Amino acid sequence: MNTLITENPFKHSFLQKLVLTPKLLPFTDEELLRLDTNLNRYEQLFLNPDIEKSLLSKNELFTSFAISKAENSTLTLREAQDVYDILISNRDYNFIGDKLKENKRLNSKDYEKLEFFNIAKTFKKYNENPIHISDVTPEYIKELHKQLTQGLDVFRGYLTDFEVYRSGQWRNSNVIRAGTYKPAPYTDIEAGVAELINWIQQNQGITAVGVFHTALYALHPFNNGNKRVSRILEHIFLRSIDINTKNLYSTSYYYHQEKPRYYKYLLYSLERENLNHFVAFFQEALVLSIISVVKASLEAKRKEFLYSSELNDQIKTMLKPLIKRHEVQFKNIFKEARKKMARQTFVNYLRQAMNETVVVRRVEGRATYYSLNISTEEDKEFKNLLEFVKPKLAFIPDEIKLG
Repeated sequence: MNTLITENPFKHSFLQKLVLTPKLLPFTDEELLRLDTNLNRYEQLFLNPDIEKSLLSKNELFTSFAISKAENSTLTLREAQDVYDILISNRDYNFIGDKLKENKRLNSKDYEKLEFFNIAKTFKKYNENPIHISDVTPEYIKELHKQLTQGLDVFRGYLTDFEVYRSGQWRNSNVIRAGTYKPAPYTDIEAGVAELINWIQQNQGITAVGVFHTALYALHPFNNGNKRVSRILEHIFLRSIDINTKNLYSTSYYYHQEKPRYYKYLLYSLERENLNHFVAFFQEALVLSIISVVKASLEAKRKEFLYSSELNDQIKTMLKPLIKRHEVQFKNIFKEARKKMARQTFVNYLRQAMNETVVVRRVEGRATYYSLNISTEEDKEFKNLLEFVKPKLAFIPDEIKLG
């Protein structure tokens, strides 16, 4: 009978009560490293340069947007894109100062735009000038917080229930709560952060990055902005140990897509003083983000195949659901198309697509499934990845599982 070994990674201060049971985690570091290494090989051999360029250009925007949404921002992606365009064009962004000079009242949307601008600017800076784990210090983390929250305290007099940031300074009270969780006493923060940095520098592994993320949030070293700091440090640390070196994917974007589960497992770890809950979710986010790169490439190949066919534009539009998923039931394709065409027209179009060998049909019992008649390296890679992760993960989003 195997004995589950429970570890206490930290020996001092507030962190010593946190436990970890590595055997209960879904993946080992060796498995995670192999997945990332295989993605690099796949990228080198098969990933279309246009797809790679698209992933790289979007990732800073999407990651920054996802981090801002962790703070319950109502900012839309379109609004975030407008702010991001200002950032990458190196134009001045002084709209807060301009409004104040004109004696205009600041509002929540102003706050969200400045919050996003800070996140995008900081993420871009640290992504382009990465630091190694060995060089991280408490002052580095405080400076990161300062840049993420610069200027936000001006909203104290304009927004209700506003939590002061104290940019770049450790929390100085015990009033803060994360849900029902009571973080470390503020007097333990400095020693706790120092211990946590020393620990990650002595344990530079993939799973250790997830442990750091969870433990830093458990300390809650800042009045506000702890999730932002934790997520950007996670990204920096992964790149420091040669994971996601090309910035092709983002765990933060997965956290945004699975926000209720992100909060649930983070809170579970905090309340139960058990690192496993969130570290397992961190591993899930990492693995499924890797798979999402292959899926993006697969969808691009399917789209290219469909739109290069001789079918008319109306049929191509009708068949768009087959780009996102490997195969789709008749009723689900028709659900989308029935607003624009009669059932018989739809059936005729499907038959034409099959006659042109663009689409193939599979019957299983009473259900009929359709898929694009294309087989690619992406298909093989994607299926292999799913076969590997399915036994290890209790949850895989339909968008990936049915891809």
